[in-house]
Formats: sequence, structure tokens, C-alpha cells
Amino acid sequence: MSIVVRELTKTYGALRAVDGVSFDIGSSGLVGLIGPNGAGKSTILRIVSTFLSPTSGRVIVAGRDAAVDPQGVQRNIGYLPENPPGQHEARIEEYLAFRARLKGVDRRDRRNEVDRCLELCQLRPVRRRLIGRLSLGFRRRVGLADALLCAPRVLLLDEPTIGLDPLQIRETRKLLADLAHECVVLLSTHLLAEAEGLCGRILVLLRGRLAADLNIAELRSGSGFEIELCGPRTECERMLASLPQVTSVILLATQGGWHSFMVAAHSARARELAAHQCQERGWGLRELRSTRGTLEDHFVRLAMRGTQEAA
Repeated sequence: MSIVVRELTKTYGALRAVDGVSFDIGSSGLVGLIGPNGAGKSTILRIVSTFLSPTSGRVIVAGRDAAVDPQGVQRNIGYLPENPPGQHEARIEEYLAFRARLKGVDRRDRRNEVDRCLELCQLRPVRRRLIGRLSLGFRRRVGLADALLCAPRVLLLDEPTIGLDPLQIRETRKLLADLAHECVVLLSTHLLAEAEGLCGRILVLLRGRLAADLNIAELRSGSGFEIELCGPRTECERMLASLPQVTSVILLATQGGWHSFMVAAHSARARELAAHQCQERGWGLRELRSTRGTLEDHFVRLAMRGTQEAA
């Protein structure tokens, strides 16, 4: 695994910004981190990048424990924060050469490495411009070029397309899709359509908690389903999770002994088996329907569930 996060928690006084979040990410691919403002997206990226220490929990990146070997983690990541730093009085290529030196790139290889990242981020025509005179979109592209130095195994990108014009957004999305074949790209975004179009997997954060771990292919296939049934809640959840081809079970609501669940599955047969199990156990079954739809549909349902729980 390139990233392993276990029971990650971050508190600021009485505020719990991240609350017991756990997930694993493999050796390549593009994973989206979505949620409303204040959900904990940027905090998680800062902790994984070692720029922020957690209150509790464990983070392992490329086999390095962030608490034990933070420098080992930093050597394996490229990080683009929401507000990328930069020396405003420096020219783009000078700044990237400076950053390459800090990251340990050999002096003989430094020019080629800077040129590679300038090319990837479409910055060659403006390489001699002062960073302080760049638009927000160009400054973010400089930040992305910085993150790409040394070809890291893990890329952590906080809102990578903010401030870019439509053409720049298109180019950046293509670049990220290409990079995801060679490394892990974990990005946060407010744009659900962007997350759905780019990512194969989506982590949904609500109020600091991991509300769902969604597979985009499963959402589109229609194999998943929503079910409302009446029975012991724990037993209902255990039964659904034990069905063949089921990958996750998310409780949506509980009221008057009835429980609504969103179930992700690889096969539509799981729906039939769920209905059969309800009949065998004598549980009431009030609704059973396919959840084929967009990421936005699922996000809204999860957010509404979160609002009801908080009320």
C-alpha cells in the first residue's frame, strides 16, 4: 500500500477536525477526497504530508511511518497545498531549481528535472517570469510543477484546478490521469463532476468522519442498491455485509425500527439475495431499489443523512 491511514484524529481544543478516519490506498490510481467546507479534507492532506501532526492515529506512506520517519515520507511525496508557497521575487525556473536542490536532486540532473516539470505543467513559455506577477492559475501550476519534482510515488493535491481557466483545467486533468498510471494521486476537490470524471474511487468526508468509500464503476453499473427493512439494526447490517459481491454497507437513516442502508456491490444478484434473506428471517421490507446514478446523487443523500444525525 502507498498510503495507510488508521484511526486518524485531529482536534483543536473542543473542535474535532478529523474524527477516527481510516483508509488504505494501493500503489497507483487516482482517489478523490470530497466533502463540504470544514469536512477535514485539507487537514488530512496536511497530516499525510507530515506538515501537520495528528492528535492520534497512524499514517504510513510508501512503507514509512510518518511519526517515526517524516523525512522518509517527504522523500516519497509531492504536495500541492491549497495556497502553494512561492518566492514572489524569484523567476519560475529559478524557484523550481531551488526546490529541486532542497529535495536532493543532483546538480548534474537538476536542469533536466526542472525542464521536465516545466513541460508537464505547460510552463515553458513563461519560465522566466516572476512568480509574484503571475495569475492565480499560473501560480498553482508552479505549485504543481514543484510537487512533481523527483517523480514522487504519492501526489497529494489540495484543489489542484482552483483558479485555472477552462483550457488549463482540461490540460491538468489529462496530466493527472496520466500520472495516476505511475503513482498514487490523492486529491481534494469541491467539484463533484471533476471527482467523478477523474477518480476511480471517492472518499466522502462529513464533519471530520469518513462517511463513505465509493467505487465509481459500481455507482455507474447499477449493481448497488438502497434497502429499507425492519429488524435488529446490527443484524441487518451484518446480513447485508455478508452477501456475496457486497463491498460496503452504509446506514442512511433509522426511524421507528426501520433502517435504510446504501449497499455497494459488484453484482445485481446481491439485491435478490437481500430480499430473500429478509423473507427468511421474517423482517419487514419496505423499499429495495437500484442506486445507479451520479456521484452528486449519492453525496446529497449522505449529506442529508449527516444533517439529520447532527440535528
